[in-house]
Amino acid sequence: MKTKKSTKKTFKSLFVSTGLLLLLAVGVFSCKNSTRVLPSATGARFELLVVMDNNQWKEPVGRAVFDLFDQDTPGLPQSEPMMKINQVRPEDFSDILKPSRNILYTEISERYTQPKIVYSKDYYAYPQCFVRVVAPNEEEFIQIIEKHGEEILNYFIASERERTIMFNKKDLNKKAVKEVEDLFGIQVDIPVDLKLSTIKDNFYWITNNSGYTRQDLIIYTYPYTDPNTFTYEFLTAKRDSVMKHNIPGEVEGSYVGTEYKYARPVMRAITVNGEYAAEIRGLWKVLNGGSMGGPYYSITRLDEINQRVVTIEGFVFAPATNKRNAIRALEAVAHSMKLPQDINVIGEVSVTAPKATGEEK
Repeated sequence: MKTKKSTKKTFKSLFVSTGLLLLLAVGVFSCKNSTRVLPSATGARFELLVVMDNNQWKEPVGRAVFDLFDQDTPGLPQSEPMMKINQVRPEDFSDILKPSRNILYTEISERYTQPKIVYSKDYYAYPQCFVRVVAPNEEEFIQIIEKHGEEILNYFIASERERTIMFNKKDLNKKAVKEVEDLFGIQVDIPVDLKLSTIKDNFYWITNNSGYTRQDLIIYTYPYTDPNTFTYEFLTAKRDSVMKHNIPGEVEGSYVGTEYKYARPVMRAITVNGEYAAEIRGLWKVLNGGSMGGPYYSITRLDEINQRVVTIEGFVFAPATNKRNAIRALEAVAHSMKLPQDINVIGEVSVTAPKATGEEK
């Protein structure tokens, strides 16, 4: 029997590679095990404070860091950086700045004999993500970023997702959570902002119905009968079929579909709760008479107990407005989904010995 896994990790296992020592530091103060209370982390979502010397920031070392975090967020119809970057000199890294939610602290000095990356949680504040990168010279620093930059970036992105999941749990739409559990037998942390729901056979749709930044979440299931299910062609075709049948547009005959011409969806294999999942990022649009569109994000998994496929998807409509944070928020909701194999459905069982029916022999 599989046990329920926690979404919050105080420590995270990393790797050791030749010539590069990667460590995970324990936060200076533990929120649970210390009498000292950490201050609340400050700053906006996906905002990063880079602590680096001004001269280095203007050199190739600074450009390497900037290019890493300034790259476009995938799956959006317009250019938006993965993270918003603010840079400060080490001598200006004061107590006011130390509670920043995401910090990349860098140091290049000959006193280091080898490069090192240290990953920490809740170092100066809670909840905080803190990464320290040191190197003996600029050349080796750039090599670290080129080789392990994506891992550093993903560490910050995953930490933001964990924060959102944790934040959502404090204010859930309990009615919607129950609707999903009653319909599918799965658990999803649906935030209270998503309020207007539609329930059909093996299909659930809930939206905030906002006129400014609209967020929609859908969940649908179907039997697992085709070994080719977890392929790009199958999943995108299935999405088109489900959306056409269930989400009409405002104009008669129009419906929500997938954008293939402007930017084809991108699929990759990921791990959710220790198991395989298919992740797809792409663009949606209203076909046959509509003008709406935007980004979508989906996770598709196999419900092993019921032998069915479960897809959870979030999509955003926010014309002339940045969409990164809105779709990332729905991405966190998707990652909160727990299938029956993720849930300890057996619980505690009381066993009573049967009464004797005859004399003991």
